[in-house]
Amino acid sequence: MTRRGFSLVEVMVAILILTVGILALAGTSARVVKLISQGGRMGGSSIAAEGRFELLRATSCASLANGSTVDWPYTVAWTVTTSGNLRTIALTVSYATSGRARTDSYSTTISCAV
Repeated sequence: MTRRGFSLVEVMVAILILTVGILALAGTSARVVKLISQGGRMGGSSIAAEGRFELLRATSCASLANGSTVDWPYTVAWTVTTSGNLRTIALTVSYATSGRARTDSYSTTISCAV
C-alpha cells in the first residue's frame, strides 16, 4: 500500500525555509524604514534651507548679515559674502540622523540693485 502526503522531515524543511525567508523580509523592512526616515530628514533639510533663503532674499541688502537659528530638529547657519552688487550666501543645515550628526551645505547668490 502506497501512502500519500508529506513526511515530518519534509514539513520541517519547508517550515525552516519559510522562517528564513520571513526573517530576511523583516530585516529588510527595518532597513527600509530607516532609509525612509533618513530621506525625510534630508528633504526637511532642503525645505529649511529654502525657507531661510526666501527670508534672506526678502531682507534688504544693507541688512544682510551672518547668523544662525535653531528650527528643531535643524540648526541653520549662514554666512554672507559681499562682492560688489552681489551677496553670496553659504548656508549649512545640521541635524541628527541614525544617531549621527549630518550637515548639508547650500549656496545662493542675491543681486542687489544700486
